[in-house]
Amino acid sequence: MSTHRHDWCMSEADDGGQYHCRKCRRHHEGPVPEAHDCPVSNAEHNAVAWLGPAGLYRNRLDAVRNGEQSIAPVSFAELFELASKQVAMQIKRERKRA
Repeated sequence: MSTHRHDWCMSEADDGGQYHCRKCRRHHEGPVPEAHDCPVSNAEHNAVAWLGPAGLYRNRLDAVRNGEQSIAPVSFAELFELASKQVAMQIKRERKRA
């Protein structure tokens, strides 16, 4: 069982409300549930890319299609850091060649 919390959002305000989770799209009628079993973590929900041993992927499906067994979500800040390191390495290589 997951310990991730749902991100409930009210979609209809009459008769106790209709709620849906912004992460896993689960629906619930009545008061806001206190369930902590969302199958999607915040990191997965906020991922802008996925990193596997063979490289970086735009989405999880692309990684699975490429046969990746172990992938990790990458946030915008992590993606920027990875890109900065890559650019710095390329500049360093070009300076060595010159």
